[in-house]
Amino acid sequence: MTGLPSYEDATSRLDWLELVAPYVQVRDLGRLCSVNRRFYRVFAPRLWNDPLPTVRTLGLQQSNDLDWYLHFIFKRATWVRPSTLALVTTLDFRDFAKENTVFWSDDHQRSIPGSFKRLPALFPKLRCVLLDGHTEADPIALAVAHAATPPSDASSARHHRPLMLSIPQTEALLPTTFFTSDYVRDLVYLDVSRLPGSLQSLVAAVHGTNHLPHLKILRISGRELNDATAETLFSVFRGKLWSIDLSDNLLTDAIVPTFASQCFLSPPLRGAGSFYEEGRLLRPDNFGGTWYGPFQVIEESRWSADFSHPERYFADTPAYSAELSRAVPQEHEVVRADGRGSLKRDTVDQIKIMIAGDKDHAPPSADDVPHLDVCCSPVGITHLDLTGNRISAVGLERLVRTTPGQLEQLSYDEPVFKQAGTPLPPAWHRETSLHGMVGSAHVFRPVFSSNLRVLRIHHSLVTGILTLETPGLSTMARLWIAETAIRDGCDMAYPETFEPDMNPRITSLTLMKVPRRSAGPLTAKLIRFLRMAAAQEQAINGAGMGSTSRRSPVVLRGLRHLRLEFEADPIEDPAGWSNADDLDAEDLLNMDDGEGFSFFQDENKPRSQPNSDVKPDLPPRRAAAGAPVPGLVPGPETLGHDPHRPADPVSPASVRLRHAPFTETSGEHVDQVVEWNGVTSKVKVWIGPGVPGPHPAVNAYMQALSNPAFRDHRVGPAMPAHQKAGVPMGQLLFYAAWDSMIMPTQLMKPGRADLHKMGDVIEALRAFRTAERAKFEAKQTPHDFWEGKLEVVSQQSMAHYRSSQYWR
Repeated sequence: MTGLPSYEDATSRLDWLELVAPYVQVRDLGRLCSVNRRFYRVFAPRLWNDPLPTVRTLGLQQSNDLDWYLHFIFKRATWVRPSTLALVTTLDFRDFAKENTVFWSDDHQRSIPGSFKRLPALFPKLRCVLLDGHTEADPIALAVAHAATPPSDASSARHHRPLMLSIPQTEALLPTTFFTSDYVRDLVYLDVSRLPGSLQSLVAAVHGTNHLPHLKILRISGRELNDATAETLFSVFRGKLWSIDLSDNLLTDAIVPTFASQCFLSPPLRGAGSFYEEGRLLRPDNFGGTWYGPFQVIEESRWSADFSHPERYFADTPAYSAELSRAVPQEHEVVRADGRGSLKRDTVDQIKIMIAGDKDHAPPSADDVPHLDVCCSPVGITHLDLTGNRISAVGLERLVRTTPGQLEQLSYDEPVFKQAGTPLPPAWHRETSLHGMVGSAHVFRPVFSSNLRVLRIHHSLVTGILTLETPGLSTMARLWIAETAIRDGCDMAYPETFEPDMNPRITSLTLMKVPRRSAGPLTAKLIRFLRMAAAQEQAINGAGMGSTSRRSPVVLRGLRHLRLEFEADPIEDPAGWSNADDLDAEDLLNMDDGEGFSFFQDENKPRSQPNSDVKPDLPPRRAAAGAPVPGLVPGPETLGHDPHRPADPVSPASVRLRHAPFTETSGEHVDQVVEWNGVTSKVKVWIGPGVPGPHPAVNAYMQALSNPAFRDHRVGPAMPAHQKAGVPMGQLLFYAAWDSMIMPTQLMKPGRADLHKMGDVIEALRAFRTAERAKFEAKQTPHDFWEGKLEVVSQQSMAHYRSSQYWR
């Protein structure tokens, strides 16, 4: 419950049996129930709460699951007292009876689907039904049986309706009548992911009616949900849901405005109270563009731009007001979380425990269920999973910016990095695409994401390295090009990446699609992030111990969990080396026997800690230093120099560029027509000074503006990453022109030696962690050992599944 306990609960003495019950082994519960009625009252609900996992814990073999279940339902249950059967609140079939070769028995009535007709009558207080992966299960049978089993009295009608129904990956084709039936009326959690058919039956059932009025968590992954159906679905549920899984569908950027306006109904949580620590948003009234959304910019304080305020780790203090006349009672006002409270979980196991309890948690009473935190949604969606959709990085950034800051958990694995619809350089295949998020780190700062605690995102948010997809190149070659030539452009255009101090409220970060092999920069940037996490941890510990007062401020936890989800190692799969244009795989397999099989020249030499400052050999960029640039009088200043090299001082004799738009205006701005909220207006867009300067990104931007296709309605304000690259604050940019500098004009394929030098990222991280742990344990200072939980997940290659050892 979210409210305070009653006076009776607060003053009554706690039974010592309740204290020891969570520590009792399952095998002892049956004997304890036989002691007396008092023991039965405490231990019987724990024994009967979820009988299927319980019997497995008591020693039931998987091969006997089906026989035991059918015997229990059709025979043993008839001998059990109704009061005991009423203790069953969950039937969890997720890991039950899946190993049986005969799931559908010869006797249809004595099969698991046939047994569903008996469940509502046998278990009148059943709250959770989990059928994940049972392809032949028929949830419709549950609804039919419920309709044929009237409750004994009106007060028990609710007990026959479940609160949680999870049926993903079954083969049930659910009609509209299923969602309009009385059986699903009280559902709080519904998972209908990866079922056959469309979602039209669900949409039709809830559209304009009062069906599923209590639904708060909806899982519709893998249902081919498109923008049109999603728009109808969002308009029906509006702010009712607080968690939604939309992964592996067909959503695009077009749904973002509707989604933001329909499902995120919290009052604005972004205030100016933390201006000095976090900055604040400036948004002129009715100022924006259809493509970008509202033109919001961050006004930085002297500390917020580099995240250096001394109180940046302090949790929010409670908001108090001395005003006597208040429209809303202060205790009911919606304010942003203080950053220290427990995170609201939406996993199936957590929801099951909150609704129906488990061996260690007593189920809440029926009267308390409507007041559970999981059953309340005062602000709309706070937990969102968009993994596997077609929303671009621009669309995801717009969604975060236009919501009121209420998101607590966000997942998106591989957003398309669109270059604003502009064509690629001729050297690249027309099907080439980039994935990831660079230049978007600012939207995950507290000034935008006030309540964000858990973030699962593409690794480029931290590394600045996009994922390259293009035909004709092997996996290793694509990784090398993305990490060298394309990374060069990313670093120039968007020099700011996410770091822990940008948002110390985020406690869990998952970096997805991380390559297993690196030419150097990827490993260096991950190690740099671990160093920053260690620095944050030490600073927070110091802030917490810095005051001896009993009223010292409460500090945030900072980043405590980092999960790295690696892709398969291309070296383990011949397909990763398969393209003959960039590598001869057979030559690698026929190396000298005395040398041994190795993809690294120095593999047999003693290993040393990897040097995070080593940079790989980079291919030529889009314009060599000293080469003439179209529109610019030849001279020592050019637009294509290496961004890693210190910029040359600007010559006073620099000549203004001789191409449009600089030949059409003598200033630094041009007029551009944009439309926002149905109103068309002209805005001033910054095009640069017109002469080459010390900022390579600005020089490349001015050169790109010679292409009229880059000067269109795709306009947006300069954000912190642009400002670090040299754009003045408060300016509007042509985003297509800015992003065009990322792709090199020439495709330089790596040589064999370049690919040989690509090392194992996991091994490099392990070496770094081992060295820093040794310093930490030896109490050496300084050290960069981060004490949080570092989780590494590596995907198996296809070669692993083709291996004969896998099938033994």
